[in-house]
Formats: sequence, structure tokens, C-alpha cells
Amino acid sequence: MTLRTSPLDAAHRALDAKMVDFGGWDMPLSYPSGTLAEHAACREGAAAFDVSHLGTVRITGPHALERLQRALTNDLTKVGPGRAQYTHLLDAGDASVVDDIIVWWVDEETFDVMPNASNTAGVVGALGEGAVDVTETRAVLALQGPAARRLLHPVWPEAAAIGRFHVARMTWNGIEATVAGTGYTGEDGLEVAIPADAAPALWEAVAAAGFTPAGLGARDTL
Repeated sequence: MTLRTSPLDAAHRALDAKMVDFGGWDMPLSYPSGTLAEHAACREGAAAFDVSHLGTVRITGPHALERLQRALTNDLTKVGPGRAQYTHLLDAGDASVVDDIIVWWVDEETFDVMPNASNTAGVVGALGEGAVDVTETRAVLALQGPAARRLLHPVWPEAAAIGRFHVARMTWNGIEATVAGTGYTGEDGLEVAIPADAAPALWEAVAAAGFTPAGLGARDTL
């Protein structure tokens, strides 16, 4: 089986990352610093994770909210546009759980549903016609840790100011991206979905700002 690769694949290999199969993606497990050091960087400072293997399924249009309200276990109207919600997607037939997901309510009629890597196709199928897998078009960076916002501020002040579980479109160096105050590390931080071809430049910028590159091994311990 040919593994899918992140837009940041070359950057990881340049850092001599240990690459592994993760949900059908060739992703960094750790860097030469090691998982323990990367874990500590996220708990005590700031770490940058490539989580581009997570899916992005986009639903748009005037009936998008209605469709999601039927399919999810949480009421999205309790958060509203510009917010994110952790929830579960249910099968329309038997109400079994298809996946646990984060929904980014980007604007009134645009929702980015973020499933786990191996479940993206199942989420597209469960949501039905109009659900579009846009995973290949972007990279997702998780910038996490108690120092994440402070270190990011000189690089991208608007993104550094995003509120917890808030979502917004914004630009970096003229490139439109979506930023959310979300993450799976238990620390403060944010996630950035940026066009695939712009991702290496952002990765280099946050590394130069002091973020420690961290692999999925560290992420799974947080």
C-alpha cells in the first residue's frame, strides 16, 4: 500500500524524523530529540505538530447546518458561527457512532468537519451528498503549549489571539488560512489549516520562532 504524505513531508525528513504508518499516512513519530523531550516541550514551552493526516470534510450551503444537526450528538446552535465543537457523528441508519470529531463552524454556511485519519471516507459517506473531502488541499499545524501564543505572536499576531474554541479565517503573508483555538494536548494552543503549498513556509517560521517540532508519539502521550 502506498502511504499518503503530508505537505510537510520534506521538512520532516530534513529534520531526520522517524516516519511511521499512521492511518495510511507516512507521518513523523518523533525527531532526534526524542518523544520525552517533545512531550516536555509541549507541557513546558511550545511544540509544533503536523496533524495533516486528520481529515477535513467540508459542508457548505443554506442546508448545511440542518444536515449536521440531524447527524451530530451536540447542538451546534449553542455555539454558533465562528466557534468549534467537539461531538460525535452518528450513522443515519442505526445511530451508531461513526467517529468523534471536531466541527469548525467557519461562517454561516461553511463547516469543516475534522475526523480521525482512518475515518475520513466513512464520515464523507455518513454525511452524504454535498460533503467534500478537502484533506489533500491543505496542511494542519497544531501549535500547542503554554508558550505557544507568545512565540507565535511575532510571526502571526492575529492567529496568536484566537480564543479558545473560536474559529476564524485570516491571512498570513497574503495567504488565507483557517485558525481554530483547538487541540488535543491538554495545553493552550491553536490549530492552523493552511493551503498545502504554503505550509512549509509557516512550519519554518514557527520553528525559527522557538517551537519544538514534535511527532505523533509525543502527541499520543499528552
